[in-house]
Amino acid sequence: MNKKGQVLVLFLILLPFLLLLIGLIVDLGIAYNEKRKIEHAITDSISYALDHIKEEEATVKINMTHLLKENIQDIYEIRMEIQEEKVYVSVEKRINPIFFAKDHIIKLSYQGEVINGEKRIKKEG
Repeated sequence: MNKKGQVLVLFLILLPFLLLLIGLIVDLGIAYNEKRKIEHAITDSISYALDHIKEEEATVKINMTHLLKENIQDIYEIRMEIQEEKVYVSVEKRINPIFFAKDHIIKLSYQGEVINGEKRIKKEG
């Protein structure tokens, strides 16, 4: 009985599953990296707003938006509020995956405030 080529057949059967797994890992890695970039940009913009909370609200919001757009490409939606020494920022971004057809949506919301002279920024939801 000739057993040559059995490993090749098994490899060819498993190859599509290996490629799907690699594609999933790459897409999740890209999404995770984008999420971290968005988190850092949001916390930086909230920190800026808390440092300039006494200034005109419209100017602070314009500068926050500029900071976000400078650090995050292709933002889908930005929402921000400044109320009584508190700052709320929500950002939504769609990521086009490389291997899979459905877009990933990253939506993050953060809140910041100054308590006893110390900035506190936390994730909402």
